[in-house]
Amino acid sequence: MLKRIFSALKKKGILELVLSRLFKFHAKKINNYEIYFTNLSRKSGLEVGGPTRIFRRRSILPVYPIVADLDGCNFNRTTTWERKIKEGMTYRYYKNKKGYQFICDAIELAAIQSKTYDFVLSSHTVEHIANPFRAISEWLRVLKDNGIILLVLPHKDGTFDHNRPITSLNHLIEDFKKNVKEDDLTHLPEILKLHDLNLDYAAGNFELLRERSMNNYKNRCLHHHVFNTELVIEIFNYFNLQIISVDLVLPYHIIVMGRKLLSKEMINNDTFLGKGAQYAYISPFPSDKK
Repeated sequence: MLKRIFSALKKKGILELVLSRLFKFHAKKINNYEIYFTNLSRKSGLEVGGPTRIFRRRSILPVYPIVADLDGCNFNRTTTWERKIKEGMTYRYYKNKKGYQFICDAIELAAIQSKTYDFVLSSHTVEHIANPFRAISEWLRVLKDNGIILLVLPHKDGTFDHNRPITSLNHLIEDFKKNVKEDDLTHLPEILKLHDLNLDYAAGNFELLRERSMNNYKNRCLHHHVFNTELVIEIFNYFNLQIISVDLVLPYHIIVMGRKLLSKEMINNDTFLGKGAQYAYISPFPSDKK
């Protein structure tokens, strides 16, 4: 028993271990879960960077039990999160439900034909991508017209990024235009200066963080960019996605679901944009209210 505890602590750190136990026993579904159920139930999709516990049965957004089929995409055969994985029908995401495991970078889904999936999921992956707009463009390419995209990103207020400035939409656009590669370390000086190690036990000390970060192309642990709710909504709007729902959940989850429409003229995200945006009044994150 003690060996299992120490092994878990070594792999995950104290904070991660505590959060995993809270998710296992105490997670409560988000209040408007029904809207996710309606849009994802019995549909076929792709998850980038999973599986993830947030979509499990006893978590805040139990998607895995309700979908018909789910394939997975991970950037390498060995990752920090999934350990060793194998391409093929090995993507076990829920009990005995398995999909196809793709081994390919999130920014280049060449193995997947356009308009293949009813939905695309990704939880806490976008922040690890140096060129997120290139990735999202690919995800939308493999998504059918009228399909659903569901993204979960970390809010800076609840993470080790809380000392860093929020990334601007223009910065993400420029990275896309410049075709920034995944070996980019532009933000590393800022990360090393402002990263709160007290909230990132898994990173160890400063020297270990620096060593890991210099090898980021292999491990993909860096949070290249920093997000608040406004930025995530701006991203959906930039890609002409009709926002269906925005949910903000402690300790750090920004959950946004949108639809890929055929016509840009049909999109209206005014409810979610600007100073009068509805989410700002109920957000648990202080910086959303400024």
